[in-house]
Amino acid sequence: MASPPASLAAVLDSCQHLQGPHAARAVIVLKLLNQVIIYSLWRERNARIFKSITLTQEAFFHVVDRAMRDRLLSLSRPIATVVAPSLFELYFWFLSPYS
Repeated sequence: MASPPASLAAVLDSCQHLQGPHAARAVIVLKLLNQVIIYSLWRERNARIFKSITLTQEAFFHVVDRAMRDRLLSLSRPIATVVAPSLFELYFWFLSPYS
């Protein structure tokens, strides 16, 4: 991905047009990333309203990154005859341009 999607419609479009041998597994990572971002934004909103606490963009990125890493590391890797990257490895494919 050359740049992050700007809207939910762009995320959906990215998921539908992803190509390659690992596209189905990459869509899982994109969907999880979308869920984590939305949940983190909701928590950030509530912290701003009710606690007057705000995060910088970098701090918010670290919150999302930590949540993704924790969730993906908690998944057990299925044993398969075909060698495929784990969901955690696929996450790094999306992560590298933004870190």
